[in-house]
Amino acid sequence: MRTAAGLLALAVLLTGCLSLRYKLTKGAVTPAVPINAIFAPAPLEASLRALITYKAPGSWKLEALWDEYVVTVLNPGPEPLVVAAGILTDDAGITRTAGVGPWRLEKESKALEKQYRHTGRAFVRYTAPGVIIVGGGAAAVASAGVMTTAAAGAAITTVVLLPAYYLVVWNENSIHKAEVMAEFDRRRLALPLTLQPGEVRTGSLFFPMVASPWSLTLATRQGTVGSVAVLRLDFLAGLHLKPAKPATAGQK
Repeated sequence: MRTAAGLLALAVLLTGCLSLRYKLTKGAVTPAVPINAIFAPAPLEASLRALITYKAPGSWKLEALWDEYVVTVLNPGPEPLVVAAGILTDDAGITRTAGVGPWRLEKESKALEKQYRHTGRAFVRYTAPGVIIVGGGAAAVASAGVMTTAAAGAAITTVVLLPAYYLVVWNENSIHKAEVMAEFDRRRLALPLTLQPGEVRTGSLFFPMVASPWSLTLATRQGTVGSVAVLRLDFLAGLHLKPAKPATAGQK
C-alpha cells in the first residue's frame, strides 16, 4: 500500500499532465514589436504590422509553436476585392498556406524542427539576436491548486486519488484548450475575405515556424482577375536559426 508521502510525490510528477500545450500566457501580454513593413504596390494595399514568435513580445500562449504574422489589408478600389490566401515562402522556395488551426500548426512546426536539425541547420524556437524581432522571456506555470487537492486526497484514501486527479486534469486541459482555440480564432484573419471598397481589416496569419522566410504573399482576386501583393522578408533572415559563433583569435 502506498504511503501518503509516496502518493504526494506521484501527484507532483503527474502535474505535468496539465499540458503546457493548452496554457495561455499569464498576466498582461507584452505589446508586440511593431514592424509596419509595406507590401509592394498591388490592387490590395497591405502591411505587416508585427511578427509574434515563440515567447517573444506579443505572445499570448505559453508554448506557441507557430509564427503569427499580423497584417493590415485595405481595398483602395471602387469594387469588392477578395483576399483569397496568405502564403509564406521560405529560403528554399517552399510555400505554405496560412494555417486554420493551432494543433496542426504545432505538429507542422515540430516536424520542421526535426527536418531542419536532420539537415544540419541550427534551428531554434526563439528569435535569435540580430533579427528585427527581439525575443522575450519565459513565463512560469503554477499548479499549486491541483497539488493541494492531491495531497489532501493522499492523506485520506488511496482508492479515489488518481481517478479524481485525472478528472481534474482532463477538465482543466479541456477548458484551457477551448480558451486557446477561441483566442486563435479571434485573432486569425479568416480567408477568403471579401473587402468592400475602402474597407480595412487587421488580423493574423499563422504559419509553422519557418526558418529564414523569404516572402509573404497575399493572393487576391477582383471578379475574374487575380493578383498578388508581395512583401520581401529580407529583414527576417536568420529567423529561427542559431547565430554562428564568431571566430576567436587564432582561428582561420
